[in-house]
Amino acid sequence: MNQHKNRSLARVRAFRASGQLFSFANIAAAAAFALIATAATGPAARAQAASASAPQQQPDTVELEAYVVSASRTAQNVKLTPSSVTSISLSHMENLQIPDLRTALQTIPGVNVSETGGAAGSQSAIHIRGASKNHTLFLVDGIRMNAEDWTSDYNNFLGASGLAGLERVEILRGPQSTLYGSAALGGVISLETARGRGPAHGMIAVEGGSFASIGGVAAVAGSVPVTTGFSAQPQSLSYSAALSASYTENDRDNNDFRQFSGSTRLEYKLADRVTAGFTYRGLKSRYEEPGPVYSPGDAGVLDLDVNIATVYAAWNPVENFDTRLTYGWVQNIYDWDASWPSLAHSTRNVLDWQNTWRALDQLQLVGGVNTEWSRYTSGGETESDRLVSAYVNAVANPLKNLELTAGVRVDDYNTFDTRATWRAGAAYRIEKTNTTVRATYGTGFNAPAPQYVRGGGWYVESPDLNPEKSKGWDIGFEQDAWNDRITFGGVFFRNDFDNKFVANYDSGSGLYKYTNIPAATTRGVEAYVYARPIDRMGVQIAYTYLDTRDSNGARLIRMPRHVFSGDVNYRVTKELMVGAGVTFASGRPSETYSVYDAYWNPTTVVQRMGGYANVRLYGSYEVCSGLKLKLRVENLLDKKYDTVAGYPALPVGVFGGIEWKF
Repeated sequence: MNQHKNRSLARVRAFRASGQLFSFANIAAAAAFALIATAATGPAARAQAASASAPQQQPDTVELEAYVVSASRTAQNVKLTPSSVTSISLSHMENLQIPDLRTALQTIPGVNVSETGGAAGSQSAIHIRGASKNHTLFLVDGIRMNAEDWTSDYNNFLGASGLAGLERVEILRGPQSTLYGSAALGGVISLETARGRGPAHGMIAVEGGSFASIGGVAAVAGSVPVTTGFSAQPQSLSYSAALSASYTENDRDNNDFRQFSGSTRLEYKLADRVTAGFTYRGLKSRYEEPGPVYSPGDAGVLDLDVNIATVYAAWNPVENFDTRLTYGWVQNIYDWDASWPSLAHSTRNVLDWQNTWRALDQLQLVGGVNTEWSRYTSGGETESDRLVSAYVNAVANPLKNLELTAGVRVDDYNTFDTRATWRAGAAYRIEKTNTTVRATYGTGFNAPAPQYVRGGGWYVESPDLNPEKSKGWDIGFEQDAWNDRITFGGVFFRNDFDNKFVANYDSGSGLYKYTNIPAATTRGVEAYVYARPIDRMGVQIAYTYLDTRDSNGARLIRMPRHVFSGDVNYRVTKELMVGAGVTFASGRPSETYSVYDAYWNPTTVVQRMGGYANVRLYGSYEVCSGLKLKLRVENLLDKKYDTVAGYPALPVGVFGGIEWKF
């Protein structure tokens, strides 16, 4: 304990030199607030009257992507895809002043985020349609990030990740193992690094505020023509790069967090026939974990180092055929310094060969092979697994505005038997009423970690352990109305999960043995609205009703019955924009935990998890072309709540910043 205190003291001294910066950040927040308020009541009001007859700038807050990629592994019209998929862009999140990735995901129907820590940098988990946290697959530039083994999960990465350097995030809901393999039982989160386009441009932003927070982002992107002796045909080189750094003390003692992250993409094109590129995304962070309020002895310090890189080449030899080869590398280093320290790391190598053949005007086939080899090290023990898979997915348009899709995939791991998954879907667009109806059915699986099967470390071998599996379906509609000023829709879904992994402790050997048990059923309704009722206003609403039950009929923890998120913003003048958002959750099951006395005698505690409403306000003012002041207030009503028992969320916080785009 004294050693931990000494390390904390050293960190405090190291950051003491930054005190003036934190003071400056708070002053900047106050200045931003004052300038925005002044703009709202002074010259801005006159500017609004003067520009009443001028063309009005459209807010990006209802910006919907015209295509998605994750639903079929190739570009697809979002209005015709059978899958339930949502795409959000970086510019959209910037306008809403969404501070990080996990907050952005909370705005999507069917998605619930729980935070084991409740603060910036803490572990975060995604539950899509009631699936467990290990049933969401994270893809970064098309490469699998996470697996069942705890050394390669996404939880700490998600808790520490901002939005810098991202071009788009796609959220694909429902079983998706046919397209992406293991872990995609509940859905897929796909992150795509920004591509450079057009003349060189960039941005620099600085923000500071409550909890001694300060952070900055710098990004640049563009595209230039190039000339080589390789070919006389048109060639181009596009580039993008982003750097982000931040620090905060959060609200609890010994809860500091700092991170440094970066991303880049370089891409060469030859006459739209040949493309070659490289992407990289890295994150280094340190998070002081104070432990749950009922057990501060669980405190520690986590150092995280995540690196994800891809190299790819694509060739379009003829008009109706594309082929793409991608190599990916994922490294996750986890260093937990506490009374029970742990040093763990994992690496994954991925080789994916995908081919797209437009066999007919009405038929497209996507097929390929994928191989992965991974190593997981923890507690001095190293395990590995190998995977070879093949997949094919067909997209057919037999009639105008009718899209049918069907696919199958086979995954062969060296740790258990071969598994096959399949999916099918249909969507039809009724042009007369601008209505889309869609439905899908699919299956999924989650591969066990190698040590679950082979044993080693803290585990006894379980050679008969089966993968977790799921089957799910959904049916829904989407309606465009009022000259496309409003888009709204709804989806009914059901998922059945089986073969849940459970670790049983053997007091004799002191080891754990994994077995399969019946799992759970989840069902519910997703609803959403994106609207622009007047030219200067944007509205978005997402609602999820969720009913989750285990095999005994009990509700699953951390799965709220009702989740609502909404945002309304209004552009007062060309320069001034204000907005408000809310996240509301209710019907949350109680959580149970144990508190131990000095003799390790447990006392069981049941914590009632009440509902909560987290309200936020934000505003921005463009001082001159490209220079913008920003202000946001998080948890405006200062509500006290936990998304995970024992880990209180942050209280009210005020943050101000300056952004320059050039």
